[in-house]
Amino acid sequence: MPVPAPHTEAGIASVSRQFPGRRTVVALRGELDLHSAGRLEPRLLPLLERGGGELVLDLAGVTFCDSSGVELFLRLNGRCAADASVILRAIPRQPSRVIRLMGVDRALRCEFGRERR
Repeated sequence: MPVPAPHTEAGIASVSRQFPGRRTVVALRGELDLHSAGRLEPRLLPLLERGGGELVLDLAGVTFCDSSGVELFLRLNGRCAADASVILRAIPRQPSRVIRLMGVDRALRCEFGRERR
């Protein structure tokens, strides 16, 4: 009988700031669901409060994302100032399905898999 993989709650693996372009890159990891999205949001919001620039969420380490995770991305984008934006980068296969199904790729800049801009 196979042993289920342990639940890996989403977290922030790293944060880096690139000031010339006013870009903050946050590498997320684990599973992004109802529980973990609610715990991540208060940690990500202060990164938007600096005003302007881009908040890049690197999803390469995200193993699962449901609609709660996608709603988090949309809420973060809604909190951006007029001169700011949220970008989803390195989106793995499973999260990309949910993102495309919900049409988020039409509302946010999304870089799937290994494509980079």
